[in-house]
Amino acid sequence: MVATWNPAASAGYYSRQTGYYAGEGGVEPAGLWYAPAGDHDLVDATAVDPALFERLFAGLDADGRPLVSKGGNRLDRVPAFDVTLSAPRSVSLIWALGDEQTREAIEAAHAQAVRHTLDLLDGEAAFARRGRNGGRIEKVALSAACFRHGESRPAEHLDGAMFADPNLHTHCVILNLATRGDGSIGALHSTILRDWKMAAGAGYHAALAAGVMEAGLAVDRIGRNGIFEIAGIDDDAIAYFSARRQEIVAELADAGVVSGNAAALAATVAKTTRAAKTAGDASREEEWAAAARRIGFDAQRSSLRTPVLTAAAAPEAGEELLRERLTSLPDSLTETRSVLDRRDLFRGVAEAFVGTGVAAERIETEVARLLEQGHIVELGRDRLGLPRYSTPHMIRIEREIVDIAVDLARRPGFEVEENELAGRCREKGLSDEQRAAVLEAAGPGRLAVVEGAPGTGKTTLLSPVVDTWKAAGYRVVGTATAWRTANALRDDLAIESRATASWLARSRQGLPFLDERTVLIVDEAGLLSSREMHALLGEARDAGAKVLLAGDRGQLQAIGAGSGLRLVAHAVETARVETIVRQHEVWARDAVTAFGRGEAETALAAFAGRDLLIEAEGEAAAICALVDRVEDAIVGPEPDSALLIAKTNAETAAIGREVRDRLRGFGLITGEDIEVEAVTPSGHVARLALAAGDRIRFLVRNDDLGVVNGTTAIVTGVTPVGLEPAEHSAARALVEARIGDRSVSFDTADIADEHGRVKLGWAYASTIYGAQGATVDRAAVLVTPALDRHDIYVAASRARRETCLVVDRRRVEQEMRDRSEPPSLIDAAERRHWLAKRLSVAHVKETTLDVAGSGAAIADRVQARDAYSKGETAPGRRTPSRQFASRQSAREAGHEL
Repeated sequence: MVATWNPAASAGYYSRQTGYYAGEGGVEPAGLWYAPAGDHDLVDATAVDPALFERLFAGLDADGRPLVSKGGNRLDRVPAFDVTLSAPRSVSLIWALGDEQTREAIEAAHAQAVRHTLDLLDGEAAFARRGRNGGRIEKVALSAACFRHGESRPAEHLDGAMFADPNLHTHCVILNLATRGDGSIGALHSTILRDWKMAAGAGYHAALAAGVMEAGLAVDRIGRNGIFEIAGIDDDAIAYFSARRQEIVAELADAGVVSGNAAALAATVAKTTRAAKTAGDASREEEWAAAARRIGFDAQRSSLRTPVLTAAAAPEAGEELLRERLTSLPDSLTETRSVLDRRDLFRGVAEAFVGTGVAAERIETEVARLLEQGHIVELGRDRLGLPRYSTPHMIRIEREIVDIAVDLARRPGFEVEENELAGRCREKGLSDEQRAAVLEAAGPGRLAVVEGAPGTGKTTLLSPVVDTWKAAGYRVVGTATAWRTANALRDDLAIESRATASWLARSRQGLPFLDERTVLIVDEAGLLSSREMHALLGEARDAGAKVLLAGDRGQLQAIGAGSGLRLVAHAVETARVETIVRQHEVWARDAVTAFGRGEAETALAAFAGRDLLIEAEGEAAAICALVDRVEDAIVGPEPDSALLIAKTNAETAAIGREVRDRLRGFGLITGEDIEVEAVTPSGHVARLALAAGDRIRFLVRNDDLGVVNGTTAIVTGVTPVGLEPAEHSAARALVEARIGDRSVSFDTADIADEHGRVKLGWAYASTIYGAQGATVDRAAVLVTPALDRHDIYVAASRARRETCLVVDRRRVEQEMRDRSEPPSLIDAAERRHWLAKRLSVAHVKETTLDVAGSGAAIADRVQARDAYSKGETAPGRRTPSRQFASRQSAREAGHEL
């Protein structure tokens, strides 16, 4: 993360540092005011006076009285916000080790990028709270003290040298003082300012990239949020001169997270672990030059001085690249979200600018153009009056989901003999609640929805209706977003079943999978995005088939944009099964229900009362405690009877390392580890160690091997290809493995991505997403503050007999302190209460209809966009049903949406 946002440190920290740098050593320049509105009698772009800064930081006027109208004397008042803008490390290296001309050009580019970023925040994210509890907002101007620094804190490097790395960055200390229209001074709306952090970072990257390209440097390795590096500066040099970052990452690892996953915690760790900046005998420039010589790094020769694209050298190419990126932007912005905020537009457009050489000043113009031309349309406003957006395509498909759902539900067909079905229900021992759901599913309409809490036996109740449909001559097929779930549906119901993407791909190839005599059962339907639901329902409508959706909106949300099941469930009647049958004990069933209702404190108390809520000191201890709970199972004859669950791939990898160590101790993993480069499901690169006895999980479908994403196997042998003996690392490996009763062998290159990274992982732990739909005897869950209601609802409901929750106490306390000022000693009850609040929060995927309602005005905008597009003809639309409209109004009145 290159743009960070945090409540500021004390005023003394910044003023002392500025005094040291500028006064005593002259190492850093004086701070500069950012005050375009001239509030508080500040003069824009002039030097920061430390005394004035400390007074304004404290929120006092010249006479020592509080400037803030209300709450100015509060001890917990946040005085300022530190938005820190840091150049990519390769830019800092060129700045630190380049010639004077290059250094000045980089400084100018950085200064211009900082100014551009503050202008963006000033224009888009600066609001004051008004009214009761800050329920209204008013546009205001920002005032900030900007302190440019050029180094990190001293840290030990790979060769043992201790020095401060080059790190060109500016602390923009935004005063929490907002001059309102009536002359009064209030507090900034900090949430809005914080939410613009990523957009601000993208804007900074866009402006900085344009500046360094104008200076004759090329950029490459453009990544998330527009982060980039200077072409020619290799990753090894960047890693060597990033010792302070590695120090922070190591501390974060002990807290159980990675920096990208917990920016606030990363900032806390950075503050609590840093050493003081001290003046050394040698200048920092001399230290940097000496370090570069030691590793054979020449910044001037390494950097590419002939950029691929710059405004001066190839403006047409830069403009063309920008046009291409902006053309695809609406679709990419709505890849995972149906509804966008204004900051999302600015972030996406700013990212598109990076590497084009086009000046970042045009970002606002391009955002306006996207809106004016209807590529992005406004849906409505949030409770603060801020706009919400989407694309015409997203609006259209989510409206059509409702229309198609109502149409299918009303179409007759697929009748079965009710007495015959009732008899099969009795034979299967279904409860009255389950039988009612089955009868609803088998009704005459061509769309049915069965929802149920985890562990209510949704798949079990499908068996009698599937048998009845088959007996009546209908073909029944199944699908789910994950191959593993689809295959389980195949095995449980004895039907053909494939992953949703596979069925749809066959259809696009001219191989229809539905007809007027086919029933499609969709399991874990809550994971279907709006696009996926639209595609499936459209196929069913066109073929005259019937669809049965089985899922739960309360469990994990779709990865893609929108929630297909929510849209359908708001349009048609659903059958619901609430009685949990998976957990053997009543208290466990009640606890799962409590988690699902957002009553996490009640659920945690139930686990704690049975010694099933364990607090450990640090990530390593938490992982050990986690594995301890199920060690007897994982080293026994039935390792699949227990499941270790965590939120992230990084956490499951850490758990996997602990499990492997224990398996080696028991002699269940033998031989030397052979490491290959692998890629995680989230796209991160990792080193994967393989040895005989390892349990592995395939992360890609391979028909030659007969595996799908999620298939597990036991390694029986590993032969390296291209082994580097000193590192036990191989370019690839030949692996022999056992899958159930059959043996397979493969070259890791056969299941690698385009970069040669193998799509394989350990099968010792599962992410929560991967665990949804699984049932085991015992489970142990790593519970962190990153989990929400959906996560804990799924994770805590996987086991029949016992679920143990393990919490990293240190991480919880660190995050508690980062967000407030708790007492120095925090007891278990306070930690549990704080954690419960985090676990009770639901993050339901929004749809465009949540914001726009029936939205006739939105339809007009979509039509206007269609008219604007040359020759594009909009598909037919239906008006949403009265049933949907009335339900929508009722839910909006009840604040359910």
